[in-house]
Amino acid sequence: MELILLGLIVVLLVFVIIKQFKNSSKTEEKDIHISNDITQLKSIGELSVFQVFSKEIVTKKDSAFNGIWKSILGWSLSERQIALIFEFEITFLYDLRDKNFEIVVLDNDHYKIIMPECKYKHSIIDMKFYDEKNAKFLPFLLPDSINSTGLSFSENDKNKLIREAKEEVKELSLNLIRNLESKIHKSARDTLEAIAKGFGAKKVEFEFKDNTQKLDIN
Repeated sequence: MELILLGLIVVLLVFVIIKQFKNSSKTEEKDIHISNDITQLKSIGELSVFQVFSKEIVTKKDSAFNGIWKSILGWSLSERQIALIFEFEITFLYDLRDKNFEIVVLDNDHYKIIMPECKYKHSIIDMKFYDEKNAKFLPFLLPDSINSTGLSFSENDKNKLIREAKEEVKELSLNLIRNLESKIHKSARDTLEAIAKGFGAKKVEFEFKDNTQKLDIN
C-alpha cells in the first residue's frame, strides 16, 4: 500500500514539474515574440509626430529682415508702410532607424523606449506683401507689383531677399519649437505606446533626449 502511495506521489510530482516547464516555455516564447514584434518599430523609419502651420508678419524697424531689405533696396518695410507676411510650416519627426533609438526590456511585457533627438523640417508656403497705405496685398517679388512703387531690383537681389526670408522663418521656427516641446513628446509617446501595446506590451516607458538649446533645423 505504501509503495502504491509513493508511486502515485512520484507520478504527481513529475506531472507538476512537466506542467510548470511547459508554462515556463510558453511564457519565454511569448516574451521573445513580443520583443521581436516591438523591435519592428525601427522599420517605421521617420515618424512624423507633429506639424505646425503659422503666419507671421514682419514690419518692425529692428527686424533683421527689415535691415537687409533696406541695405538692398534703399528703403525699409516700415518706411513704405509695407508688411511682409510669411506662411510656413514646421514638421517634427523622429528617425527610428537612428542608432540612438533603443528598446530596453525591463520586465515581462514591460519596456523602455529611448528616443533619438527630434528633427525639425521647416518650409515657406507663401510670402506676400501687404500695402498698409493702400490696403491691398502684393505678390512677393514680382517686378510688376514692385514697379508700381517706382522701384525695381535684380535677380541677385531677389535671391538675397529669399535667403534672408528663410533665415527669418528659421528664427521664428526656433521659438515655436521651444514652446511646443511637451506637445511633441506627448504626440510621440501616444503614437508609439499604442503601436507597442498592439504588439502585446503591457507597459511602456519613454526617455527623450531632445536638446532645445542646440537645434538642428533643415
